[in-house]
Amino acid sequence: MAADYCPFERAVQTVHFSCAQSQTVFIGEKENIVCTNMNARAICVELVSLLKKNARFALKLAKYTPVLTHGQEMKLKCGGIQGLQELLNKPATENDIHCLIAAVLSEYNSLSELPFPQIMRVVSEYRLRRN
Repeated sequence: MAADYCPFERAVQTVHFSCAQSQTVFIGEKENIVCTNMNARAICVELVSLLKKNARFALKLAKYTPVLTHGQEMKLKCGGIQGLQELLNKPATENDIHCLIAAVLSEYNSLSELPFPQIMRVVSEYRLRRN
């Protein structure tokens, strides 16, 4: 995996979320989302790590595992972003991941201070689209 890959790549590839710091790159027929701001990427990596550490119950995992299935990954990241939207009382139309994280950091000073139980409630309620 490239060093500049977006930690929220799968969420950005949905129509529900975007990121001002991301860029779409095609390698063959594969669409990749890369981050153009390495400082912002580091913050996103930290947020994903904290979400994973707090999501055992929300994802119904018996123990912590660093590797998640596609469905678990989508639930964690999309639900986590929706949790940030709810935390900030933002509508679903305000879906820029970078802007949401910046707003959360201005309110809570650090990602470790976030109320993860409240965010995990949204993660556990998140439903994947069914065909």
